[in-house]
Amino acid sequence: MEIRPADSEDRQRVETLARDSFRTSYALSPQQIETIVENEFDDETLAERLADSDTTVLVAEHTAGDTEQVQGFIDVAGGTERTIRWLHVDPEARGEGIATALLESVREDDGTPLVARILEDAVEGGEFLEDFGLESDDNADVTFGNEEFAVAVFTEGEGTEDANEPSVPVPESVTIDGTDHPIERDETVPGREAPFFSTYMGEDRTEQYGYFCSNCGSTDIAGDGLDRLECSECGNLHLADEWDDSYL
Repeated sequence: MEIRPADSEDRQRVETLARDSFRTSYALSPQQIETIVENEFDDETLAERLADSDTTVLVAEHTAGDTEQVQGFIDVAGGTERTIRWLHVDPEARGEGIATALLESVREDDGTPLVARILEDAVEGGEFLEDFGLESDDNADVTFGNEEFAVAVFTEGEGTEDANEPSVPVPESVTIDGTDHPIERDETVPGREAPFFSTYMGEDRTEQYGYFCSNCGSTDIAGDGLDRLECSECGNLHLADEWDDSYL
């Protein structure tokens, strides 16, 4: 594997890698993916970033079958801190240590503190960053086209633990439509603002009913097939559990 600075001939491959990675690893609609790719990975934008002395774009060339080609890239903005903007690996080449090699190359390049921003719609990546000593300690929004996307911010050093603690008292049960549903206070799901607690149909706790949001006390929690949870009252959010280092 060779890690090298990206050049103009890599632009089309970088765009393809980003699009394939978004489709495989992000809970984004096709329209959202195209919006991001058109704004971040078109030829003009990539050419500007490659020419920017404050931006580092590295690619990883790795053998795929009988040929060697670019299988991943990392895009880092410079300044008082180095911010990882994008880190993508070909879905077909995951598990080969490509993302690890790219991130290690960035850390070896400069001793400036490292920050990473990942879209909260990413299905994987957070635990990978934590393995390198980065911790999620903030949230922000970025705009691509006319659409806003939420991002989680990872920084080196100690992150906040506030999101691990309830913001409201957690009762033993909640009453919903006239029926009491016990809360299992030993079963928590981490949330962006505060944890979620499992609620059950009855006292035997054999059948789960839903969740209790300990940020606001609501039981109106929406979920999807990716195990993402979102409180309809306060917006407290839990991302998918499907983080897997073997993909990176």
